[in-house]
Amino acid sequence: MDSIKAAIRSITPMSDADLSLLEPVLNTIQVKKRTHLLEEGQVCRHVFFLNKGFFRMYYVDLEGNVINSRFVEAPQFFVDFNSFLSQQPSRYYWEAMQDSEVFTIKYDDVQAIYAKSAVWDRFGRLMAEHVYKQVNERIEMLLFLSPEDRYQFLLNKSPQLFNQVSQFHLASYLGVKPESLSRLRKRLLRK
Repeated sequence: MDSIKAAIRSITPMSDADLSLLEPVLNTIQVKKRTHLLEEGQVCRHVFFLNKGFFRMYYVDLEGNVINSRFVEAPQFFVDFNSFLSQQPSRYYWEAMQDSEVFTIKYDDVQAIYAKSAVWDRFGRLMAEHVYKQVNERIEMLLFLSPEDRYQFLLNKSPQLFNQVSQFHLASYLGVKPESLSRLRKRLLRK
């Protein structure tokens, strides 16, 4: 519970009284490696907080290719925000890459907390802004950076991913084929 409180307070200051609104609605689940927390076609009915472990968010394109769109390490919030907000089916999968511990908060409970507390309502807005920035950063990386620059950007921003994620998953996230990523790495090592 301490990790989620610290994460919340890192986003916005919050009193113990406001934080106590979370305790009765927070559930803990254990998710085994290679298990999906959310699959395409399901509605995202929870906000998740990764207390321990590692997840990836991906989709399958029209040609059947698996495209990684996000990686999440503990401690961090994660959600398919579009599905959660609209309560419409998701287009994504959330898969545990390690055995993980996840805190969950139901959609209705999130809405009730927002209604009870202006501080929680502010937290929700700030989280929405954070998710927007993450999505926009990825879009702009794919649109405006060369494959080499994407690789360097990811290496600078999240160097730990290179030890946690296979070359196949990294290539997918960077928008290149695994063999192209291999050539790119060799080129960069020679520099």
